[in-house]
Amino acid sequence: MRTWTTRRLGASLFLVTFLVFAATASRGYLCLDVWSSNLASYQLATTGSPYLDGVEVPQLDGHVLRWVYVDDDAPNGHHVITRAPAVVIAGLPAYLLTQPDTMTVLPAAVTAALLTALAVLLVFLALTTRLERRTALVAAAAFAFTTPVWSTAANGIWPQTVSVLGIALIAFAAPRERWWTVGLGGVLLLWARPHAALIVAVVGLSVAWRRRSLAVAARSGLPGLASLLLLSLWTKWVYGSWDPTALYGAGAFSEVSRSLVDVPNQLGLWVSPDRGILVFTPVLLVLLPALVRAWRELPLWATSLLAGGLVYTLLQGALIGFTGGDPIYGYRYGLEFLAAATPAFALATPWAGRVARALLAPVLAVQLVVILLGAVVERVALDYRLAWTHNAFVDAMAAGSGALRASAVLVVVLFLLVVRLVRTAQSGSDSSHSVPSGPVVTEALPPRSAMRPLIE
Repeated sequence: MRTWTTRRLGASLFLVTFLVFAATASRGYLCLDVWSSNLASYQLATTGSPYLDGVEVPQLDGHVLRWVYVDDDAPNGHHVITRAPAVVIAGLPAYLLTQPDTMTVLPAAVTAALLTALAVLLVFLALTTRLERRTALVAAAAFAFTTPVWSTAANGIWPQTVSVLGIALIAFAAPRERWWTVGLGGVLLLWARPHAALIVAVVGLSVAWRRRSLAVAARSGLPGLASLLLLSLWTKWVYGSWDPTALYGAGAFSEVSRSLVDVPNQLGLWVSPDRGILVFTPVLLVLLPALVRAWRELPLWATSLLAGGLVYTLLQGALIGFTGGDPIYGYRYGLEFLAAATPAFALATPWAGRVARALLAPVLAVQLVVILLGAVVERVALDYRLAWTHNAFVDAMAAGSGALRASAVLVVVLFLLVVRLVRTAQSGSDSSHSVPSGPVVTEALPPRSAMRPLIE
């Protein structure tokens, strides 16, 4: 019965999330990063060729940044778009099915909504291994609708659309001991952002070391290693080189002049007003003390997943500027950390103190309003050069009408009212199940009583 209820809840969550994401995904030109990836999918699906030889592309021809998105001097002599294979392949089925006469981002936008909704479902299923279904559902919904998962990953096919899915797949498979599936998550990471494969490496090696099990390391690592051959075949076909890094062309490494000691760039990932992880998802700060208290009690897969996400994010800050391009509402380069950290933070909520419990709903309400604006109204996103001096939501509220500000306040109030009603209903349901005769049983258990027995 529990499994059936979990499946129904998961199916409902997936359906609602997909419909919302699809309704708000970008329908027109978003940015060259996403558009050029979609163009590569469209070109391959409609012509069978990845090459742009003789093809007029007004959006790229003569563009000052064409060299970032197109390799006009590929080893095979062709003109070809230089995007990660995962984002090109992700959009391919939708374009194969629809076969549009002209280039449109709509098939890819629906795909982004679908893949991101699947990631949310996997996060929910991962959390149900340790939390009650109701708590897992709330955490997964918060992951979906109060973070840039909605405003960025679900808005179009970015590399993060695929990498977030890969991390969610790892989170789903690890507590179920499905290490080959964990390895498949690593394949998605490798083909979306190669250095993100560090995340699955940290998870696999951490669990293998704790258990003294080579089998865990092999099963979680071999799929990614084997896929390197396929990745080389892809680059040989598309670019004429067996080198997997050929797919990036010159543009991808144009900013690789950073270092781990580039403090402003590292801080920008976390606290810049318009692109900071902690600015747009302050719930992480609210739950940080609970995470510290719960750390030793959390399953190793969850803590190592978080550690892997942190290592990846530090490396990301060493490789390239923190802003992630334009137009982005919220952040992009922090999405891998968010996805990797979500299970550990969610599982740590039973250890939250009184202050954190009081702040949790209001903070999530504010996050919902902030993300809602950017997910629905794309034009409020700011130029990346304003990342340290402005905030898109604050600027929109300041420049917007009184009705807009009143609507934001109304959403917060309604959110808190719904939370209060749900808590009241839950309290009434609990009391209705109390035994009328004999001693009254109260739920005066320690916070961790909401957790199931440890599953490593």
